[in-house]
Amino acid sequence: MKNKIGGRGKFFVVGTGPAGPETATLQALKIIKGMDAIVASDKHVQLFAEYIGEKPVLFDPWEGFWDYNGKQITDLNQEEREHFQVKRFSLRDERVNRIKKLLLQGKNVALLDSGNPCFFGPSHWYVEQFDKRDIEIIPGMGCEAAALAALGKSIIPSYDTKFVMQTSPFYLEDLDKTLKVLKQVPVNMVMYMIWKNPQKLFADLKKVYPADTPCAVVYWAGYPDKQYIIRGTMADMGQKISENEENNEGLLLVGRFLNGKPYEAAMLASTPGGTID
Repeated sequence: MKNKIGGRGKFFVVGTGPAGPETATLQALKIIKGMDAIVASDKHVQLFAEYIGEKPVLFDPWEGFWDYNGKQITDLNQEEREHFQVKRFSLRDERVNRIKKLLLQGKNVALLDSGNPCFFGPSHWYVEQFDKRDIEIIPGMGCEAAALAALGKSIIPSYDTKFVMQTSPFYLEDLDKTLKVLKQVPVNMVMYMIWKNPQKLFADLKKVYPADTPCAVVYWAGYPDKQYIIRGTMADMGQKISENEENNEGLLLVGRFLNGKPYEAAMLASTPGGTID
C-alpha cells in the first residue's frame, strides 16, 4: 500500500458508494482500515467508524466549499462570489499542504468521497493539486447504479435508445442548444441536483419529451432504511418534485425505459426482422 518512491506516503481518494459500508467495495474498506490518517465529513466518520477506528480525522474536506458567511453558493451576489472564490482556494491550498507534509513523512492519507469519485466527485478539488504518482483513486458505486437497481430497469439497451445522458440542471443553462441535440436521437436521462426550480426544468424538457414520457425520482438511493421512489410523467413530475419536502437527495431518471420490458424490446429489435413494441 505504501508508495515506494523515496519512502513517501500516498494520498488515496476512496469512493465509498452512496450509503456507507454496505455499498462500499471490499477494496475501499481495506484501504480505510490501512490508513494513517483520514479526511472525511462527519457523516462519513459516523458511517465508517468501525473501519476508521482511532485514526486521526484531519478535517471535513467540504467545510467552507459550498457556503460563505452562512449563505449557500447559489445565493451569493457577485461581490460575495468573488470573495468566496478567494477564500475557498486559500482553504484548499492550506489543506493540501497539510496532507503533503504527511506524505513526506511516509504517512498514507485517505479522503472519503461519496459514490463514484470521478463522477460529480468534489474530491478533485484536492486530487488535481498532487503529483499523479502520489494519488490513487479507489472506484466506488455511483448513486445512479443504486437508483437503477431500485427501479429494476435496463436504461440501455432499452427500446431504440442510442444514448444515456447524465448531467445536472446546473449545466443546462444554454438548454435550447442542448434540446436541439436531444431531438435528433432517442436518449434516456439521469439528472443530479434537481432541487432548484424543477417546474422550469420540466417546462423546458417538455419541448423534447412527450407529456406521457415516464419519469422517476429515487430519493436516498442505496440507503436501505431511507430509499423511496416517486413516479410520474413529464406532464406532472415537476409539480410532484416541488411538493416533496426532501429534494436534496433525489436522482431524476427520464425515459421510456421506465415502462414495459426495455431490454427485451431492444434485443428483439436487434434481430433480423425484429421490431420494437
